[in-house]
Amino acid sequence: MQKIEFTKMHGLGNDFVIIDRRSKKIEINDNLIQKLSDRRTGAGCDQLITINDPKKNDVDVSIDIFNPAGDKAEACGNGTRCVAKILFDENNEKETLKIISDAGTLIAKKAGDDISVNMGKITTDWKKIPLIKEMDSLNIPIHVEGFDKGVAVNIGNPHIVFYGKSIEDVDLNAIGPMVEKHHFFPNKTNVEFIEVVNSNTIKMKVWERGAGVTLACGSGACAAVYAGWKKKLIEKNSQVQLEKGSLNINIDDDEAIMIGPAEISYNGYIEI
Repeated sequence: MQKIEFTKMHGLGNDFVIIDRRSKKIEINDNLIQKLSDRRTGAGCDQLITINDPKKNDVDVSIDIFNPAGDKAEACGNGTRCVAKILFDENNEKETLKIISDAGTLIAKKAGDDISVNMGKITTDWKKIPLIKEMDSLNIPIHVEGFDKGVAVNIGNPHIVFYGKSIEDVDLNAIGPMVEKHHFFPNKTNVEFIEVVNSNTIKMKVWERGAGVTLACGSGACAAVYAGWKKKLIEKNSQVQLEKGSLNINIDDDEAIMIGPAEISYNGYIEI
């Protein structure tokens, strides 16, 4: 039986089990992921993240992100902030980190008590999202009552963003999986529902691909602000209000910079 140590963390309630594999080469398999991710029999999390030795000389670490079923996610903004907090706590003199994921190299910086992450380039190019065929990515013809046509975005992973008058009564468990698996998205998609508060503030609910309903989604918040800015509904520097707090998103030259908290819940271990 192997004892595997982990850190339970969250960014605004979007929670993660993080395993550091830099000094101990732990095998990550579906059984371990599913056992740790289960909220009744394990630690419970939206995603499991491993910290690995860097794949390149000019980055600090690489990370792998796993959904509870064992499939991989390319990017995770809240998870990247959590990993960055671990690394900043290890070395207080560090001000900037380079963290590589399947979506590319992400830049994390200290921002007072919070952490900022440059999530990289955002695009609405239908091939890069990807969509199954060419269509107007700012007006995806998927009907959701009370919401405009969706905006399809890629920010290292695919998203579709729906703007409407109110998100209060959105049934994520009914609508989320239907949109996630819509045939327009060959790789499936994350789904965000947005309500405009004012020109610099929105409210968001999210259904994450492979994870379901989550309390927050960093890449989703970036996608939401970018979509709203492209549709001229909000400014490119906006606050995204979620159930347990807010993220601040700045769009600069089609790159998204996300600022928000990252907190350690506890350290633990599992024997498997």
